Amino acid sequence: MHMKFGLLTYNYTINLGNEIQSIAARRFLPKIDYNIEHHKIHEFDKDTDVKTIMNAWYLNCPEAWPPSENIDPLLVSMHFASNDFTQKAVVSDESKQYFENHGPVGCRDEYTMDFLNKNGIDAYFTGCLTLTLDTAGKYNPADEDSEYILLNCDSSKKLISYLKDKTDKKIYAINQDYAPSFKKAWPGMIPKTLYNHTSYWDSQEKLFLAENMIRLYENASCIITDRLHCALPALALETPVMLFNSRAKQDRFNGLYRLLLVSNLKEYLDDFSIFDVNNPPENSDEYIPLRKDLINKCRKFTGHINDSCYKTRTYSELLEKNALLFSKQAQDTRDYIVDVLNKSEEYEKEISRQAEIIKKQEKIITEMQNSNSWKLTGPLRKIRKK
Repeated sequence: MHMKFGLLTYNYTINLGNEIQSIAARRFLPKIDYNIEHHKIHEFDKDTDVKTIMNAWYLNCPEAWPPSENIDPLLVSMHFASNDFTQKAVVSDESKQYFENHGPVGCRDEYTMDFLNKNGIDAYFTGCLTLTLDTAGKYNPADEDSEYILLNCDSSKKLISYLKDKTDKKIYAINQDYAPSFKKAWPGMIPKTLYNHTSYWDSQEKLFLAENMIRLYENASCIITDRLHCALPALALETPVMLFNSRAKQDRFNGLYRLLLVSNLKEYLDDFSIFDVNNPPENSDEYIPLRKDLINKCRKFTGHINDSCYKTRTYSELLEKNALLFSKQAQDTRDYIVDVLNKSEEYEKEISRQAEIIKKQEKIITEMQNSNSWKLTGPLRKIRKK
C-alpha cells in the first residue's frame, strides 16, 4: 500500500507566515496527495492514514479540534493560542484522548509546552519548523551586486528615516499580511469578527507568494523584523536578523528569544551599534540543535527530504507568475471599487427617498398643528397630560 501525504493549507488567512510554515513542512513530503484546509482539519475524510506534519498555529475555530482520525499526524512545532475557547477545546476529554493516541506533542514555544503539561498532556519543546528551511542556493537573483536591507515590522517608516543617512544600501519595507478580500466569506464556523481577515488569494497562490518572501529573506543583506516567521526563517537561511519584541501575544515567542538578537525600536534608535546594517553581526548558532532534531523527526516520519524548500521555477517563470497574480488583483480590485460605487449610489437614492418621506410627514404634522381642530382640542390634550 502506497503512503499518502497531506499538507496544511490556508484559504482564509492573510498572514503569509502560515504558508511559510507549510513550505517548511512541504520540504519533507515526497508528494502532496491532499491539501488539508487548516480550519477544517476535523472534516477531512478523503482517505485514511494520510501522513501530515501538523506544525501550525491553532486555532480560531475550536470546532475543528481535534483533527480527523483519517490524518496520521506528526505533532511538532505546534502553538495553541491563549484565548479561552481554544484552551477549552484543547483540554477537553476528546482532545486529551487524541493527544494520548498521537503524542507526545512537540511545541513551537515554551508557553504551549507548559500549558499542555500543566493539563496532563505530554509535551516537549521543538522550536519552529521554519528553522529547517533550506534553499540549496537555487535562487539566482537578477542583480547580485545590489545589497538591500529588509524591514518587516510595524515601525518600518521610522526605521527608514533613521537608517537612510547611515547606509548606502537599499532599504525595502515589506508586509507579510497580504490584502484581505471583502467578497470571500469565512466558513460558517469562523467567527464573523474575523471576516475582514479573509484572504484575497487562494492557498496555492499564497504558497507561491510566500516562496517569493522567503527569497527576499534569503538574499537580504540583513533583516529587522517583529514577525516570528520572518526572524526564524532568517536564522535558517543564515541572513543576519534582529527581532523587535514589540508585538502582542508575546507567549508565542517564549523559548525562541534566546535564539535571536532581540531589541526594540527605542533601544535601537539610541544605539545603532546594536545592529550595524553596514556590517551586521552573525546570527547565534543556538538554533542548530533544534533544526537538526526537527529535520531528523520529519525525515523519519515521511522517509523523505527535498534539498530545497522552493518549487523548481526559472527566473522568467517567477516574473510571469507574479505579473499574472498582480494583474488579477488589479482587475478584481477595480471590480470591487465599481461594486462599492454602485452600492453607494443605491444607498444615496434610498436616503433621498427616505428624506422625501420624512419631509411629507413633517408637512402633514405642520398642517395638523395649524388646523382649527388641533387648536380647539388643545385644552383636552393638556388635561390628558395631567
